Amino acid sequence: MHTYLIYLVCFLAGYLTGSILFSYIFTKIVTGKDIRTLGNNNAGAANTYKNAGLVWGILAGLLDGLKAYIPILIGYYWLNLSAVSLGLIGIGAIIGHCRPVYFRFKGGRAAATLMGMYLFFIPYEFIVSFVVVALIVYTIVKKDIFIWIPAGIVGLSAIASLFFNHPVEVKMIIWVAALIVLFFNRDYIPKVMSKLIPGKEIEI
Repeated sequence: MHTYLIYLVCFLAGYLTGSILFSYIFTKIVTGKDIRTLGNNNAGAANTYKNAGLVWGILAGLLDGLKAYIPILIGYYWLNLSAVSLGLIGIGAIIGHCRPVYFRFKGGRAAATLMGMYLFFIPYEFIVSFVVVALIVYTIVKKDIFIWIPAGIVGLSAIASLFFNHPVEVKMIIWVAALIVLFFNRDYIPKVMSKLIPGKEIEI
């Protein structure tokens, strides 16, 4: 198969998988409502936790990560795909989560999906970042944990990856994916920054 056709198929496969909004499905089952009309209107784990319950929020977050991680894993072990092809699966999943074809192109922010991608490409950096960031947030920051934990893990993992001996294409995939997520959060970031006032909670 032609290389560019493989790239296209990988991207589309990732996109279609990423378009499954578990937060929407779970919240609809539990409350009968659209998660995108509740809380902060985000189809993500934190909003699911707030509106459908802890178990559903955790499950939504895990599955959002796995919908990038598992297809990449399949592509690596069973299809012997290149790093670029695997990266396109992950990037497709991120875009699918943010603009899901099954849900009229209105989805979430894709932090968990990006972390699922990081778990495959840079597992050591991701695990260390997860532990370090969680410790800092829970012992020092102690507020807005659903903002700072995912943001900290993603940021620290991406930066740490630059100092390890990964192939250039892997580092590029990591940063391109992060920038795509940043792009989809471009309207949300100023709101977060404007609310960094002592004692004021951030709506997540």
